[in-house]
Amino acid sequence: AAMAGQIAEGFICTSGKAAQLYHDLTAKVEEGLQKSGRPKDAVEHMIEVKVSFDTDAKRAKEDTRHWAALALSPEEKVGVEDPVEMERLADALPLDRAASRWIVSSDPDEQVEKIKFYVDLGFRHLVFHAPGPDQARFLKLYAEQVLPRLRRAFG
Repeated sequence: AAMAGQIAEGFICTSGKAAQLYHDLTAKVEEGLQKSGRPKDAVEHMIEVKVSFDTDAKRAKEDTRHWAALALSPEEKVGVEDPVEMERLADALPLDRAASRWIVSSDPDEQVEKIKFYVDLGFRHLVFHAPGPDQARFLKLYAEQVLPRLRRAFG
């Protein structure tokens, strides 16, 4: 991240991990900017935000099952080279754990409030990753219910 601040035009990361990581990463980008004498806006901050949104709260949570492998710890994944074994490990996770890496909600305002954390850290380019198989449904719902609120809140 410090090198991104020194020489890059952008910094990219993904959401869903401990909050401190994002504080540390953005601080490192800032450190690199200061070291190189570049202005703060020299580096665009982009983040892929893991969101599971549906008008049906149960469906929003269950959709995270499709990407449950993201919730496996490094220790659980180390040495696993067979995709069938990785799928088995992911399928064995409780639903709450599968959902733990996602912003899961049926409330558009809750989505905005949780995304605010990343915006407050300086992320201005947001890419939304939805876990469910019905991507058309997600895009329609998110475009109608969440994106207008995000634009109002953050411009």
